[in-house]
Amino acid sequence: MLDSYRLKSFCNLPLVCHKKISTVGNSNADVPLADPGMYQLDITLRRGQSLAARDRGGTSDPYVKFKIGRKEVFRSKIIHKNLNPVWEEKACVLIDHLREPLYIKVFDYDFGLQDDFMGSAFLDLTQLELNRSTDVTLTLKDPHYPDHDLGIILLSVILTPKEGEHRDVQSSIHSFLPWRICDIKVS
Repeated sequence: MLDSYRLKSFCNLPLVCHKKISTVGNSNADVPLADPGMYQLDITLRRGQSLAARDRGGTSDPYVKFKIGRKEVFRSKIIHKNLNPVWEEKACVLIDHLREPLYIKVFDYDFGLQDDFMGSAFLDLTQLELNRSTDVTLTLKDPHYPDHDLGIILLSVILTPKEGEHRDVQSSIHSFLPWRICDIKVS
């Protein structure tokens, strides 16, 4: 396990600075961005609240998948029998551009069966302020049942531009590890 100093220097994570943003509205996917360079998105999956029960016992075994485009960039650990899970997991994701949102999908793990969908949300990356930690509350929805209350997911994110020759080094890493620069799980 990494100590907090090494974790901070390895993934460029901030100490503390919080700001709430709205995640409701249309995506800015068609808006041209001024800087088409590389970015690092540091994600801390904090917790879920009031998630949907998908198992017979009135609980779920939730885990979260993060995707950009069609590529899965991070998958959390499974929290068994809990509708208010606490993950406190961190991931660092290398991003080519900000036009595609970060999709968050929550599933109920079912051993030997297909996992049950528990809801999804997206985070419009163009709305994030660079180099600032942002606390995000995402309301989970199911496109087939838009009126159902499926709970919320709480994240902290920071978006950092990657500049100059560092970008070239990361482009090389990116070609071997698509979308991922590092995954760090904190217990």
